[in-house]
Amino acid sequence: MWLSNFKSKKMTRNQSLKRRFVLNSSGTTLVTFALSLPVLLGAVGVGVDFGTLSMKRSNLQAAGDAAALAGAKELSLASATDSSIKAAALAFLSAQLVNGDSAATGEVLIDRSKGNVTVKVTEVWAPFFAQFLSSDVTPVLTSSTASLAGETKVCILSLASSGPLGFSMLESAHVLANGCGIYSNSTDKNSMYLGGSSTVKATLLCSSGGIYNKGGSTDATVLTDCPPIPDPLALRAPPPVGACTYTNMSVSSGNVVLKPGVYCGGLKIDKTAVVTFSPGTYIVKDGLFLVRNTASVKGKDVAFYFTGTMALLWFLEDAAIDLSGAETGPLAGLLFFDDPKANSFLRVHTISSTHAHTLTGTIYLPHAALLVNPYGNVGEDSAYTAIVAERLAVEKGPNLVLNSDYNATSVPVPAGIRSTTSVVLTN
Repeated sequence: MWLSNFKSKKMTRNQSLKRRFVLNSSGTTLVTFALSLPVLLGAVGVGVDFGTLSMKRSNLQAAGDAAALAGAKELSLASATDSSIKAAALAFLSAQLVNGDSAATGEVLIDRSKGNVTVKVTEVWAPFFAQFLSSDVTPVLTSSTASLAGETKVCILSLASSGPLGFSMLESAHVLANGCGIYSNSTDKNSMYLGGSSTVKATLLCSSGGIYNKGGSTDATVLTDCPPIPDPLALRAPPPVGACTYTNMSVSSGNVVLKPGVYCGGLKIDKTAVVTFSPGTYIVKDGLFLVRNTASVKGKDVAFYFTGTMALLWFLEDAAIDLSGAETGPLAGLLFFDDPKANSFLRVHTISSTHAHTLTGTIYLPHAALLVNPYGNVGEDSAYTAIVAERLAVEKGPNLVLNSDYNATSVPVPAGIRSTTSVVLTN
């Protein structure tokens, strides 16, 4: 009995001790949790704050980059003032800021000597937790600088916006762009192609995509990811095309003077013919403008417009070319002008004659390609030659010479050809 009572009392006391231990343990756990809760909440809050900070910096940097580019583009204009540059940059910054960062402010710094515009963006932001751990989290600061990559005359502009080989040089091809730049608007990684043993001399090679160099060489400043250059001749209206003045015209001998008009079925000049073009506009419709063999053509203040099926320029073999573009009128500055509504599929104009020494003016082929592939010099006697085409290919070892001596001719230089400025982010 006594032993039984003793065991019962002992068990009761043990159970009581266990309950006290459990209560004490729970209390301790609750106290520990209560004490650590602010730390846990703080850690979560700091993580949220730094996530927000990262997003804000990214947004502000993107807005500042866009504003700097806008300011630099304004800087490239001859009439730009500091106030107009700042206004352009700040207006662009305001438009780019997302709602959560609309309170950010911008500062625009202009360095004309270096040709750059810097936009500094500041947003005063008060994080709840992160400011206690790091004093540099606020205000949020970003800086963006955009620079003029160089103001250059345009010798070549490939208008194709996509696909490879906007400007291409095959093996042993040579291009000499005297005092001017070469541009390709295609964003393809092979927008420009320099084949083995090819050489390019120019002030600038500017590709909106990439440049694939397979053994070529150049002394030009090379830039990729350049902003595309708008077609400087997009607003040029084609000449009116009336009834046929001549049909299937062909000249193969003698000294012949041709007059402006509509040449339906094309114009063929070959063998030993010597042709002089009177000043004016020549419309080549539904056929080739073909000069070949040892024939020669010359003319000043002339423009050739191509329209219709197979209306293409073909200068072949040993033909001699001495042509200068329109000096006045709607086609002023143009030498060759291809129909802007033409289907570009298989539309290739070709200069492969060995004596195409004078091509003064602008060759404008907005939806066609130009192939230059003679074994000789092309264009070296021209005061200036500019090529604006969908694509340009140079091959078979020619020396394509593109001069830019605008004061040496009466053929005016179209706006946008005389100079252009590329703008790039530099930080």
